[in-house]
Amino acid sequence: MTTNVVEKWGEIVAARGFAQIPNHLLLANQLLGPDEGFSPIELLVLIQLAAAWWRKDELPFPSVSTLASRTGASTRQVQRALSALEERNLLRRVRRRTRGVIASNAYDLAPLADFLEQLGKAFPNRFPRRLTGAAGSSEPVESVTLEDEASPRQIRPPPKRKLKLELEGVRSTLSPEKRSQILRTVRKAAAAKKSES
Repeated sequence: MTTNVVEKWGEIVAARGFAQIPNHLLLANQLLGPDEGFSPIELLVLIQLAAAWWRKDELPFPSVSTLASRTGASTRQVQRALSALEERNLLRRVRRRTRGVIASNAYDLAPLADFLEQLGKAFPNRFPRRLTGAAGSSEPVESVTLEDEASPRQIRPPPKRKLKLELEGVRSTLSPEKRSQILRTVRKAAAAKKSES
């Protein structure tokens, strides 16, 4: 797997590392439509936060100025985007202290993960990826180990399931009312999960 990355991006780029960004996040605006999706700055902030989230139990904590620098936005635009995302229950700010001194906020992205899971249920993947064994082998595997110097991680392929919906051209066939209904369902499920915890 690493060899493929090096071949595609080159050794210097591959050595810097990679971020795990869910495709449902990248496709959210396409699936939800312009009125219900993310603003460009909200999406960029979410991508940067997701890129900084390496382990589930270790929240990312880039400063607002770091997020502004990485997104090409002003600190005020980033603050507004964070407030809007928090208001939509897509992230939670967690205050941090380092040796008693207030540090940059950490960001709990569990609400975003819940939202994307519900979005995935509303828009099932018509072409799920198939993970295979050793390079060139077409044998399916139970899991793939991604190893970097910091920590190995297991990725398990999703269970095979039959799709009940034919999703060819789903974006063009959904009415604005249907998109709004799906979004309400997704938000309701995320809010219910939030109240359980």
